[in-house]
Amino acid sequence: MGSRFEESVYRMLSREPVTPNEVAKKLEISHKTALRALMHLALTREDVYYKNSGRIHLFWKSTVLKGEISNE
Repeated sequence: MGSRFEESVYRMLSREPVTPNEVAKKLEISHKTALRALMHLALTREDVYYKNSGRIHLFWKSTVLKGEISNE
């Protein structure tokens, strides 16, 4: 079960990477809540990707073509 912010966070995602801090500021929620919602999306949706660069967590949404996985 996702959080109540999951759909709002999902709509914010695009091909450009976003951090939990950017999402938290835009939705006026805590950093931890944003990070948990983003991580849940990355684990449950096949078009949401995640990369950890040191202490920075980056999330983005990519188009998945039928029968092909695109991780740009």
